[in-house]
Amino acid sequence: MVKIPTSHGNLDRNLIRMKKFHLTDSSRFMVLTLLVLTLAGLNTSCALRMFQPPPEAAVSEEVQLPRKVAILPFVNRTSNPEAGVLVRRMFYNFFSSLNYRDIEPFVIDDNLRLNDLYADVTGGKNVSPQKLGQLLGVDAVIYGDVISLGKIFALVYSDNQAGLRARMVSSDSGQTIWELEHTIHIEEGEVPISPIGLATAVFKTALSHTQASHMKAASELCMEMVATIPNPPGVSKPPPRIQALVHNGAGRLLMPGDYLKVALVGEKKQKASWSLPPLIRNLPLAEKEPGVYIGAYRIKQSDRIPHGRVVGYLNGKSGVGSQWMDTLGPIKIGKPTILPDVIAEDYELNVEKSPYLVRDALVVKPGAKLTMKPGTVIWFRSLGLIVKGELHILGTEDKPVRLSSVGRSNWKGIFLDHSRSQNKIRYCAISDAEYGFRASKSNVSILNSQFQDNIWGIVMEESRAEISGSLIRTSQKSGIAARQASLLVKDSVITENSSGGFLLESSQAKIVQNNILNNGGWEIKVLKDKGPIKATQNWWGNEDPVKNEILGPVAVKPVLESPIEFSIME
Repeated sequence: MVKIPTSHGNLDRNLIRMKKFHLTDSSRFMVLTLLVLTLAGLNTSCALRMFQPPPEAAVSEEVQLPRKVAILPFVNRTSNPEAGVLVRRMFYNFFSSLNYRDIEPFVIDDNLRLNDLYADVTGGKNVSPQKLGQLLGVDAVIYGDVISLGKIFALVYSDNQAGLRARMVSSDSGQTIWELEHTIHIEEGEVPISPIGLATAVFKTALSHTQASHMKAASELCMEMVATIPNPPGVSKPPPRIQALVHNGAGRLLMPGDYLKVALVGEKKQKASWSLPPLIRNLPLAEKEPGVYIGAYRIKQSDRIPHGRVVGYLNGKSGVGSQWMDTLGPIKIGKPTILPDVIAEDYELNVEKSPYLVRDALVVKPGAKLTMKPGTVIWFRSLGLIVKGELHILGTEDKPVRLSSVGRSNWKGIFLDHSRSQNKIRYCAISDAEYGFRASKSNVSILNSQFQDNIWGIVMEESRAEISGSLIRTSQKSGIAARQASLLVKDSVITENSSGGFLLESSQAKIVQNNILNNGGWEIKVLKDKGPIKATQNWWGNEDPVKNEILGPVAVKPVLESPIEFSIME
């Protein structure tokens, strides 16, 4: 029997005992540099799949190849809310090395939003290529449907895979120029051999195993698919090809005196540079080995970026160049504001003084209220936030509140301890914690928030919670666990949690209008309940929910015939 942890009385002592080992900056980048140097000598095909035939695309020989192409936002048909954005970005990176003129994705997205077409395109509605071509000023558009990305749980095994259905369509005639549906499978623990696979090994020094697996799968998928697209002859020399861009900043807080180090792999004897808008513009990279370009920037006292992304550039002597959009994850830079160990009166945190740093445990005493305003960023070294008073996390869609660990080690998470106040969590992203959120004999309302890459997603003990519009994903244990609690969960996505989606013991729960699928072990497991849990009007994927590991008394019918729409915070 799987048990929900209940030893909240020992939390403070467990916090003090907990220590984690992590790589130093110098050793982390030494690994990065050695692996990147190895990239230059390897072939771009994956040796483990060398005997598999390459994917065969349908290519029309009757349609003239376009010159200017727009890669539209991809439709996400997976349980992974990040899949559409991630795969499109990776596809764009490889496509930019072909002899087409392309438009940067953010320019396309802004134009679509301005004309009220973004939701139609991402929702898979039929928007004509002629209309899009005229609006974007292109000769062709590329539509994409991401059909899988990440770990697919199936009985006694799991399969990391990525799948995409894409087509290039003429904006003049409406005819399909190129079309391909392709899926790749990567076994757990597979040794990366291709340049992109090896770059993923570098990613693992800064990213979680789940994120690294997704990156690797998306990279190899898009590399293989783009290789089948017909490449028109260039008016000038074709742009130099980029194979990978890696850096040491993902998942960390870079403070004054630290170095942000970047490595770009591509064709040799070119001019390479990188940017981190708005802080860094076209900083040169030096070619240390043939095709391997290295650079660094030392963080200054005045530098501050709460959520930035690196862009790499590789230009030939003719001025024609390629660029690579960072897929490793956002970079955080700035001198942190150190928070006290104890808050005994009302206290407010804001974006102006972010990022904040909690060196040990942060305790909010009874009678005190801690408020986090939009855009607040808090980083924890190893322990967590214990609230005995009241907690208001008040992020917005444009300026969410973000809580995570300084490095890759887990912190303890948020713990509400005997807080019967009206605690609120709005537009908050919590990651890399032992408990994304945990409550004992407390009340909380959680709205439009994200809990990713935690050991436990949300744990409720003798508490009341309303959870709406939220994402609970990639937990090592259960997504949502409750013991003697009262839950309302609606309009949310619970997916890719390794042990299971919901684990409910002696609890009252109403679970409606959610996407609940692709969780390992079970979707919902109920222990020691007399009556059935109401879990109607949910999307369970394409399978019968009864076959999707519904364990215990759970009423699931009627079910939704299609998933609820859900957008993820970047």
